[in-house]
Amino acid sequence: MTPYNLDKETIARLGLVPSEKSINASIATEARVFQFPNIENVYVMESDLYGNPMPEGSLFLAFEGRAGLMGTHIKIETLQSCSEEEIRKIVADNHNG
Repeated sequence: MTPYNLDKETIARLGLVPSEKSINASIATEARVFQFPNIENVYVMESDLYGNPMPEGSLFLAFEGRAGLMGTHIKIETLQSCSEEEIRKIVADNHNG
C-alpha cells in the first residue's frame, strides 16, 4: 500500500476532487493531484513540479502564474485551516514569484 500525504478525511473536508486536467509538470509516479471545486487552476499535489515527493505532512499548492505553472510548499495542517478566500490570497500573494 502506498502511503499518501492526504487521507480521505482531509480530501473530503477540503472538498478536493482528483484532477482530470493534464498539467504541465513532472508528477511523482505515486503522487496524486487534486483540484478545489470552486477555485480554477489551483491544484494540491503530493509532489512538486519536478516530480519530487513532498515530505510527510506537507503538499505542494500549484497554480497558473504569469509564466506557467508555479506554486508553494504548504503544510497539510495549514491547508486544513484555510478558507477558500485564504487559499485565493495565498495564490495571489505568490502569483508574481
